Formats: sequence, C-alpha cells, structure tokens
Amino acid sequence: MGKLAVGTKVLAEGGHDKVFQQTFGILPGEQLRKSYACYLSTSSGPVIGTLYLSTMRLAFCSDNPLCYSPTPGQQEWMYYKEDR
Repeated sequence: MGKLAVGTKVLAEGGHDKVFQQTFGILPGEQLRKSYACYLSTSSGPVIGTLYLSTMRLAFCSDNPLCYSPTPGQQEWMYYKEDR
C-alpha cells in the first residue's frame, strides 16, 4: 500500500489513534504518543508498516497482509503485527 493509500485509510478511520485502537485494542489509561511509517526487518525480508508508540507499549502493524502457509497446500493472508 502506498503512502497515499495509507494516509487515506488513516483519515477514513478517524486518525492514527483510532487505527491503533482498532488494531491492538487500548489499555486503561493508555494514550498513543506517536506513530511512524517504517520498515521492520524480518527473516523473510523487510515489511513496511506503522510503528506505534503509546504510554504503555510499542506496536507494529504491516500496511499490507502477508501470505503464509499454516499447512502444506494451504495459503492464508494476515497482517504482520507485533505488540510489546
């Protein structure tokens, strides 16, 4: 997803705060401080997405779903997410 498409998604969903809340949920008293467009280095190569920094955690979600094979011959698509 290009920068323009990501920006459109953020605007349509009500801002980075709402996207963060919908993607990861929100903890009591938690506030989103900043969000950054970035690449996350993985064993299968770089993944473009958004890094979220809140008062309680650091989280990442890819801009596009990634394909993986949970069982041989089966393919599924899901967003790459990390939450610490």
